[in-house]
Amino acid sequence: MTKRSIQRRLLKARISLNHTIQKILDINRNRKKLEYSRQAEDRERNLNEELRVLNKMAEYQDRLIKHYERTLTLKKVRQSTVERTTSHHQQPTLP
Repeated sequence: MTKRSIQRRLLKARISLNHTIQKILDINRNRKKLEYSRQAEDRERNLNEELRVLNKMAEYQDRLIKHYERTLTLKKVRQSTVERTTSHHQQPTLP
């Protein structure tokens, strides 16, 4: 993959993670507003299930972001290593 495509994927993963976190926060806000009744218990169960899924999604997105960041860092290190090794092999030019 090229550096540009990795950067694009990293940006998309960060945006997705931010949306997921926002949904988790919204659900937690809604949980505080629940009234205690039969419907509230069902709704609580549904919210818990949705939170479980969203937390797994956020975990996956976090791992993906870390992977892309590591990949970009490795590419940067390799590039700088290649630049250093090629600059040592160049012969000085005479005036």
